[in-house]
Amino acid sequence: MKKSLVVFFTFLFLLDCFSQGPIITPLRYNLALKNGYNKISGIKRALNDTLKLPFFEDFTNDGIYPDSKQWKDSNVYVNTHFAISPPSYGVATFDNLDKKGAPYNPLSGNTAGVCDLLTSKPINLKNYINVTTLTPYLPKDSIYFSFFYQPQGLGDILDGSDSLVLKFIDSFGFSRTVWKGIGSKTKPFKQVMIPIKNGIYLHRGFKFVFINYAKNTGNMNQWHIDYIRIKTARTYQDTTMADVAINAAPYGPLRWYETMPYDHFKTGYASNRSDSVGFTLKNNNATIGVNYGYSIDVLSAKNTLLYTASNNNLNIDILAENTKKFSNVKLDTFSAKNPLVKFKYSITPGANDGLTGVYSSTGNSNNSFIKPLQFSNVLAYDDGSAEGGFGLDYANLPPGPGYVAMKFESFKPDTLRGISVFFNRSVTDVSSKPFILMVWKSISLPPAVNMSNDVILKMDTIAFPTYLDTMNGFVNYVFDTAMVLPKGTFYIGWKQSAIYNLNVGYDNNYHYDKKVNYRNPNVFFSLNSYWENVAASITGTPMMRPILGAAIKSNVPNIGSVPSILNGLNAAIYPNPSNGALAFNIASPVSIEKVELYDAMGQLVYHKSDHAIVTVPTDALSSGFYTVILTGSNKQISIKKYIITK
Repeated sequence: MKKSLVVFFTFLFLLDCFSQGPIITPLRYNLALKNGYNKISGIKRALNDTLKLPFFEDFTNDGIYPDSKQWKDSNVYVNTHFAISPPSYGVATFDNLDKKGAPYNPLSGNTAGVCDLLTSKPINLKNYINVTTLTPYLPKDSIYFSFFYQPQGLGDILDGSDSLVLKFIDSFGFSRTVWKGIGSKTKPFKQVMIPIKNGIYLHRGFKFVFINYAKNTGNMNQWHIDYIRIKTARTYQDTTMADVAINAAPYGPLRWYETMPYDHFKTGYASNRSDSVGFTLKNNNATIGVNYGYSIDVLSAKNTLLYTASNNNLNIDILAENTKKFSNVKLDTFSAKNPLVKFKYSITPGANDGLTGVYSSTGNSNNSFIKPLQFSNVLAYDDGSAEGGFGLDYANLPPGPGYVAMKFESFKPDTLRGISVFFNRSVTDVSSKPFILMVWKSISLPPAVNMSNDVILKMDTIAFPTYLDTMNGFVNYVFDTAMVLPKGTFYIGWKQSAIYNLNVGYDNNYHYDKKVNYRNPNVFFSLNSYWENVAASITGTPMMRPILGAAIKSNVPNIGSVPSILNGLNAAIYPNPSNGALAFNIASPVSIEKVELYDAMGQLVYHKSDHAIVTVPTDALSSGFYTVILTGSNKQISIKKYIITK
C-alpha cells in the first residue's frame, strides 16, 4: 500500500480509522485562550450588576472572551475564524477546551460530557420604569429571546452525542431546558425564537445559560453562537434584522505571505503586494435591500492616517454577502525596519441598519474592523492560528524515511538564522520523538522518480518537539551557525525515520494567492523515496517559518542553539578578497560539480556545471560583494561570501 501524506485539519472527517489518507487530530490546547486567561487572571471581573432590557450581543467586542459586563463566565472562545458566514464577524465558539485553552478531560474521543458554559449576568425581567412609574413585566409584554447558531463550522462533523442546550434560570433558582440542538454537519446559521411568557422567568435575577455536551476531542466538536437578542414587543415572526455588518475578517495586503521582512517586501514589491485588499459584508435584512458606502483607512503604528479611500451609493440585496475591494495602497515608503500598519475597514449603511443601536448599550459596532499588518523577521504563510495539525501517515508500511518540504522565496540575499515551528499537542504523545530539521536549496520536484537531485543546505537533529505556552506557541530553533541565503527559492521541512505524527500546526484559513479551495502548491512530501504533491484537499498550510536577518535568541527552554550534524560541503575559496582568478580547495575528496555566483542584489552573474571544477574567472566581474555556492558530487553545498577588489 502506498504511503501517503496525512494532514490533520478540522473540516475533514475520518471515515475509516484503519485506512490511509487524511485523518483528524484536534487541537489539544488553545494558546490564545491560555494566554488571554493569564493576562486577566489578576484583573477583577466587572461588577455583578443586574442588567435590564433590551439585551444584545454580537461578540464584536475586543478580545477573546465574552464581555464581562454581560457575562458571568469566560469559557467560550470569541473569534473571527472558526465559523462560516456568520451574521457579524465575531462569534462565541463552544468546544471541549476550558477558559485556559486546555481540555476539560483527558483526550480520548470515547467519552462525552459537559464542556463550555456561557452564562449571562442577572437580567431584570421583574419590572421596568415606565416614564416615572415602576411597572411589572407581564406576559402580554411579549418578551422574546432569539439567537443564531451553527454546528461544526470549520470544526469536525458533529454526531448525535454532541448537543448544545439553552437553559433559563427561573425564580426558584432551577435551570430549565428551553431549547436543544443535536449535532450534525455544518449548516448555515439559523435563528431560534423563544418566548419568555411564563411567570416563573419574570423575576429580577433571570439568567440564561448555553451548555455544550461533546466528546473529549479538544478543539473539534464545535458550536458557534451569534446575535443574541432579548426584547419586549416582539413576536414569533420578528426575525427580520435591520443590520448590515462586516461578517468576515478582511484579507491582508500581502500576496504570498501573511508577514515577511520589510526589506524583502520592498525588494520584491511588485510581486509581494496583493492587487487589492478587501472585506465581506452581509445584509441581514430578509425583506429590504440596503444602500450603503464603505471606506478604508490605512494607519501607522501611532494612528497617523496614511491613506484613505471610499465608495458610496451602492446597494446590497436582502440576505446577500458582498466582497468589496480596494486597489492596494503603497506600502514601500516606511523608514522603520519592520513597521506596523493598520487597515481599518468601515461600512456606512444609508438605512435599515438601526438594530444594533436599538439593542446595544455597550457601544460595540459590527460596522468596522481593524486588521494589523506587522512586518517581521520571518516568512510566514500562516496567520498564527492553528485549526488543526499536520503530519505523515505511513499506513501499513514499516518505518522508513519520511520528509515534508515547504517552498519559500527569498527576494534578496540574506542570512537564515533558523526555523520557527508551531507544534500542535495531540492525543498521541510524540514529545520524545526525534526528528531532523532540513533546509534545501532545491528538491527533485514531481514527477521525478527519486530524490537524487536534492540539494541539501542544512540538517539539524532535534531531540523532541517543544510545546510553548505563549500567545503564538512558535518554537524558534536557532542554527548554531547562520547560513548565507542567496536570492531565490529554497525549502524548509523535516525528516523522520519512525512511524509517528509530528503534528505541526495547520492553518486552515490559508488560501494560496487568495484562491479558495485551491491545493497548496508549496507543500511536498516523500514517503517512497521521491517527492509528491499534496492532495487537492490540502488547501491550508503547515505552520513552519524560516527566520531571516539579524541574530536572535532561541526560545527553546534548556536547549539553546540546535546542534548541527551537517555543516554542508567542507570547501574553501581563495584568495579572498581577490583581484584575479578564483580558486578553491576541498577539504575532502568530493569534487565540485557546480558553481554559482550571485551579486549583492541577488542576481546570478556566473554559473558553471562540470566535473572537478577548480577555478572560476572573475575578470568580467566588478568590484563588490558576492555569494558563492559550491555543489559537490554528493549534492552537499558550501556557501561562501566573496569579495572582489580591483
